Amino acid sequence: MIDPQEQEAPQKVVETLDDREASEIFRDVGRRLREQRELLGLSLDDVERHTHLRERYLVALENGDIDCLPSPVQGRGMLNNYATFLGLEPDILLLRFAEGLQAQLIAKQAKQAPTSSKKQRKARPLPTPIRRLLSGDILIGGTLTILLVVFIFWGAIRIFAIQMEQEPTPTAPSIAEVLLATATASSTATALPATPTPPPTIQFPTQALGTNVFSGDPFPQSAEGNVQIYITVYQRAWMKVTVDDEEQFNGRVIPGSAYAFSGVEKVEISTGNGAGLNILYNQENLGYMGSMGQVVYQIYTIDGVMTPTATITPTPTETLPATPSPTASSTPRPGEATVPPNP
Repeated sequence: MIDPQEQEAPQKVVETLDDREASEIFRDVGRRLREQRELLGLSLDDVERHTHLRERYLVALENGDIDCLPSPVQGRGMLNNYATFLGLEPDILLLRFAEGLQAQLIAKQAKQAPTSSKKQRKARPLPTPIRRLLSGDILIGGTLTILLVVFIFWGAIRIFAIQMEQEPTPTAPSIAEVLLATATASSTATALPATPTPPPTIQFPTQALGTNVFSGDPFPQSAEGNVQIYITVYQRAWMKVTVDDEEQFNGRVIPGSAYAFSGVEKVEISTGNGAGLNILYNQENLGYMGSMGQVVYQIYTIDGVMTPTATITPTPTETLPATPSPTASSTPRPGEATVPPNP
C-alpha cells in the first residue's frame, strides 16, 4: 500500500517550485549580466575576446536559457568567469543560479513521481510460494551446487583419463639386448678366454643416456676406421677412451649407456670396473673387460687385442764412496837419502 501523504507531497512541490519559477531565476541572473555589460559599453565580441567564452553561451546566460549550455556544471563555470570579468559579485549570482537548478530538479522529480508510483503499483505482484522459492539466496545456492557437481564430474573424468595414460605398455627391448643377441648368434669360436655372462635379470632403459649413442646398427655402412669398438655399460664405472692417441671420452658412465668409437690404428680403453663394460670389437662380442672392481687397460688394434703388461723400471741404488785405505810409509835408515814422492 502507498501512503496517501507520499502522493500529496509531489503535488505541493509542483505548486511551490515549478519550471516557471526556475526559468524566472535564470532570467533574473541573465538580466543582471546584460545590464552590467551594457553599462560598461562592451559588446559580446569584446567579452568573447577577453573571456574566451563563445558568443552563443554568453547569449544563453543573458537570456536565462540554461538548456543551451553544455551542462549545468560548465554553466556555473561560465557564469563565474563572466561575472568576474564584468566586476559583479560572482557568489551572489552563483547562489541564484544554484537555486534555479534546485527548483528545476524538484519540478522534474515531481512530474515523474506519479508515473513511477503507478508503474510500481502495477509491477508489484502478490507474494506467492513460488516467489519465495525463487528468492536470491536460493538461486545463488542452486547455482553454486550445480557448479560444484560439474566440477566433480570433470575431475573424475580427468582422473580416469590420467589412469588410462599411466597403464603399462609393452616396450621394445633395449639396444644392449639386441646387440648382445645378434653378436652371440653370429660369433664364431675364437681362442679368447671365457668371460662371465651378464645376469639375466638386468633391465636397461630403451634410450641410452651417454654420448655417442647409436640407436640402430652398431656401425652404419658409412663408418670409417679399421678398429670399431662398441661399448655397452652394465654397471656404473669410470671409463677413458683414446682413439689414435686422441682422448675421446673421460668420465663416469651409467648402466644402459652405449658408446661407439672407430679408429684407424688403435682404440685404447681404461676402466676401474671391468665387469661394468661389455666390448663389441669389429662385430665380435668379447664380453666383459674383467671382473667387478678390476682396473683394466686394453688396446684394440687391427691385429687384435693387446693387454699391456707392467714393466719394472730399474731404480738406481745409491753407492757409498770408496774409503781411502792407509798406505805404509817407510822409515829411512841412517845414512839413506830420502826421495820425495812424484807429484
